Amino acid sequence: MKTNPSTPDQPDAPNDWEAIARYLAGESSPAESERIALWLAENPADANVVAALDKAMASLALREAADVDVDSALQQVAARRDAPESLVRPRSQRRRPTRRVAQTTTSPWRLVTLLAAAAVIILAARTVLQRNSGTKPSPAEIAGGGSRTFTTPVGKRDSLRLVDGGRVILGPASQLTVAANYGQKVREVELHGEAYFDVVHDTRRPFVVRAGAATIRDIGTSFAVRNDSGAPVQVVVTSGSVALRSGSSSDSGAVLVAGDVGVVRPDGRVTAQHEASTSPYLAWMRDSLVFREAPIAEVSADLRRWYGIVLRVDDSSMARRHLTMTFAGDPLDRVLRVIGLELGADVEHSGDSAIIRRPRTQ
Repeated sequence: MKTNPSTPDQPDAPNDWEAIARYLAGESSPAESERIALWLAENPADANVVAALDKAMASLALREAADVDVDSALQQVAARRDAPESLVRPRSQRRRPTRRVAQTTTSPWRLVTLLAAAAVIILAARTVLQRNSGTKPSPAEIAGGGSRTFTTPVGKRDSLRLVDGGRVILGPASQLTVAANYGQKVREVELHGEAYFDVVHDTRRPFVVRAGAATIRDIGTSFAVRNDSGAPVQVVVTSGSVALRSGSSSDSGAVLVAGDVGVVRPDGRVTAQHEASTSPYLAWMRDSLVFREAPIAEVSADLRRWYGIVLRVDDSSMARRHLTMTFAGDPLDRVLRVIGLELGADVEHSGDSAIIRRPRTQ
């Protein structure tokens, strides 16, 4: 038995509750895991419900009786609906997993019972969540005559649906400005920070993202953009293609397709890496930070967005180092300690800043 969680306003919700169970158990395929992670990222209310479902299912799985106390489980969900829960990660990506569904001895019949109960819980909780939904602007409001600016706080993402049906997941400490009269002739937005765009293609009204010196024009696609002051602009394409150009030079730019990573450097030069591993660039959508030979400036920018801290280096040779490491919900003190160990340096943390220094000689 399958219950389809898709609703008219959520066309990209996972296909069935078994898929969510696999995701929570860390048993999804990479493609399925990414699909569910994207759904959770752009639907924070549902992410809270799924987090509560995870706990409710674990409790139910330990019970020997066949009866399912839906009222009790629903109370758990309702109690957590307004909690500041971030994106739910599969267990395989969590730092200290406490249990795994795959390790229980639940029979197939029992699993179906649990999933049916989960569906009841989710559907009931969705009604509660819709009644208590926030006051985000509607697509009609976004399409008003004046420009609109949307921002996210440090360490938090948010999602936005545009009037044309396009969707944006805005990364932490980021800002998106939707141009005045968006959608009438052109669809233009300006980004400072990090965002993922799922674009509805329209040849008559091109979709354009302006990010620093870069101009990204949709050719029918989904893509992520990263724009930090003084750093190269990065564009990662997950489907379709985009035209990437620099507005500050005569560089002809590049056309990027799925799996490509494009970079616009401060001098206006455009480069492209084809058939790249895009997963590290999208890790922020899973509440993770993945650095692969990342310069200190890039690490500092991510720490500013996720932890509200400015990372400085007092040694020029150390500032040229590159770091390869992964963090998933780690506290700031541990992140700084790992960075210090990797660099063989001391890290002095005070308030909203941290300084990397060469270790003092004994």
